[in-house]
Amino acid sequence: METVRQVAFITLSESRPRAWVTLPGCNFRCRGCFSIAREAFGEFMSPDELVDLLMNSSKEYYGHHSLEEILLTGGEPTLDPEFLVSLVSKLNELTEKIVVQTNGYILDPLLTDRLIDSGLEEIICDIKAWNDEVHRWYTGRSNRPVLENIRYACERIKTTVNTLLIPDVVDVKEIEGISRFLASCHPIDMEYRINPFRSELSPVPVSRDPTEKELDEAIRIASMYLPGSVRSRSCLRESGGNGTTHWMTVFPDGRMERRSVDDYRERNLRLYGEKGIERKDGRD
Repeated sequence: METVRQVAFITLSESRPRAWVTLPGCNFRCRGCFSIAREAFGEFMSPDELVDLLMNSSKEYYGHHSLEEILLTGGEPTLDPEFLVSLVSKLNELTEKIVVQTNGYILDPLLTDRLIDSGLEEIICDIKAWNDEVHRWYTGRSNRPVLENIRYACERIKTTVNTLLIPDVVDVKEIEGISRFLASCHPIDMEYRINPFRSELSPVPVSRDPTEKELDEAIRIASMYLPGSVRSRSCLRESGGNGTTHWMTVFPDGRMERRSVDDYRERNLRLYGEKGIERKDGRD
């Protein structure tokens, strides 16, 4: 029997023929996470059904079903390894570039090898913190499996690593530890991106926004170990650096809806209210 998993929605880029597949549910509980996909919701679909949805919606929107890139994100797409491996293998008929965005906790060597063999081209992985105590406080999990899995993966596949700069939590000292670790690996192709924490998006008051001076210092320190480290935001990757304000959302039933950043944020706030997320002050 073919495996199934809940699918929240597909996002089609207005800039280029690219798609994101949002697979909700996550094994981390990051205090600053603003994504609605941290909770499991959506329709159960098989890999074949999801590929058909991607093919049909892409053809309707772009006029063809050939995509430059398909990004599998979440939530956490590795929660069901069998589903993920099957999906990656079937997506090859739609695109030459398949990317998985993950927190890296479940992405062990066996799963990494299976995904590469199935056609995966790139892994985007977060390192939330260098200090294990900080990582446990922020995510609820140790970072040791994440670091071990990234070391293995980056030697076999293009790997992009993201870190949020969170003042007084994941600070420049943390960035230095992460950068030093990544430099000690032997990546075949790696990019390190430092993203600014945005306090207005966080459901819990974890910290403030970093200043420009703090961001510049983080990039300077990271570049000492990893030349080419950059400040980035995910939406800039999608748009080629020009920024974007709208996307086409495709729901599992095939319904298409043009949505803005504000629509997404408003939906986040409603979901957090519905889930009754407790709001706390400080690092208790």
